Amino acid sequence: MRSLFRIIRRYSLTAGAIICVILLSNVIAFFAWGYQKMEISRRQDFRRSTLETISRELFQENGQWMLGEKGIQELENSDLQWCMGLDKNGQAVWEWRLPENFARSYSNTEIAKFSRWYLNDYPVAIWDAENLLLVVGLDPDFFVRYSEVFPLSDIDMIPQYLKVILAVNAAVILFFVFLLGYRFYKALKPLGTGVEKLSRQEPVRLKEKGMTRDLALQINHTSEILQEQKQRLNKRDQARTEWISGVSHDIRTPLALIVGYTDRLAKSPNLTEEEKKIMDTICRQSRLISQLVSDLNLTSKLAYDAQPLHLSECSPALLLRECTADIYNEELEQENGQTEVELDISPEMEKTAVFADGNLVKRALRNLIGNSVRHNPQGCQVMIRLYEKDGMACFCITDSGTGIPQTVVENMDSQTEKIHIMGLRLARQIARAHGGNMEFLRRETGTYDVGIRFPVEQEEKEQLQHCIWEK
Repeated sequence: MRSLFRIIRRYSLTAGAIICVILLSNVIAFFAWGYQKMEISRRQDFRRSTLETISRELFQENGQWMLGEKGIQELENSDLQWCMGLDKNGQAVWEWRLPENFARSYSNTEIAKFSRWYLNDYPVAIWDAENLLLVVGLDPDFFVRYSEVFPLSDIDMIPQYLKVILAVNAAVILFFVFLLGYRFYKALKPLGTGVEKLSRQEPVRLKEKGMTRDLALQINHTSEILQEQKQRLNKRDQARTEWISGVSHDIRTPLALIVGYTDRLAKSPNLTEEEKKIMDTICRQSRLISQLVSDLNLTSKLAYDAQPLHLSECSPALLLRECTADIYNEELEQENGQTEVELDISPEMEKTAVFADGNLVKRALRNLIGNSVRHNPQGCQVMIRLYEKDGMACFCITDSGTGIPQTVVENMDSQTEKIHIMGLRLARQIARAHGGNMEFLRRETGTYDVGIRFPVEQEEKEQLQHCIWEK
């Protein structure tokens, strides 16, 4: 969590810093513009004050225009370069520091020109002093004269200009935010890819750098741990499969001897009827043990994808009939109860084929039908329906007996409950290996019947074949 908080904090601080810099730049620019305007206004006010003082200090004595001491001092302290007073005829009747090369008489046209522009390269300002027109020259090294007329429409557009400025600022902010978001996405994308690989138990090795360094380091460490665990589990599962396969092989030989000898003894004429029944029971139970060992070996191989599927087009109706015949020949004829198996095969299923391993499908059906037979020793009626639904060949096995207890259904995936459900588990594994499934159908009594489905559609066939080739 601390690593994640560090990433979010770094992203937030960077985004906040960029926004603050942009806003601060706007504020600085605004104040700089305002200060410039204030300085210009201050200087203009200073010259205005100077010109007002000069205009008040000007007086005429004996036909000559003179400037009082206060006016002269004001000129000395100002930033003006020169000053002159023009009468109504344009004659310079008073001057102060006026350069020698300047004319002392100006026409109305000349006055109109330099009042808005320059006089001999000097920016000028004018002031009406009642009887005189004061003309002052500014320092050309510090001042520039530029006169322009602005349309009122431009002034009215100032609010629009402000909106444009705000929009540009917002666009710049969003650009940097998305730029940071993209960098953040690029930094987190390898982490997401690494987590996906971890979920598939694939090895992960991320670059441990940048703001995601800590998280990448943890993911790499987790990947190493998972790979070590996977190797240990594979070794354990391999050893388990080999052990089960070896035990099954070792048990099969003595069981075959037991079944062979008991079968010979059962046919001996020297045995009584009771002894023959005992031999038949021993032979039947030995075959059951052999079947259980075979189921254990097969379910172990299916669990670890060690059992190859020999796929071919099979007729589900034919497989069901063959399986039912085997049940009659090997189990029903030896049962004391009156058990009957009835088949209900829909007409379309007679011409339908499934792409499957026929022996495994028969094995699954035999286990399911055999459960109804073995767990109802007093006899029952077994009904097997075969029909097609949603592109699946559906086998529904029901009986008039006790049904499958709820505890068996609840503990189908349990590894600790001591309930004999090996046959059901094997049937479900076979169905799933073919892309199908097994389901339980609840009765009103609270027990269950069972159904198993296998795909018959062409797409399912191609998908299953692809999966088998990958294995």
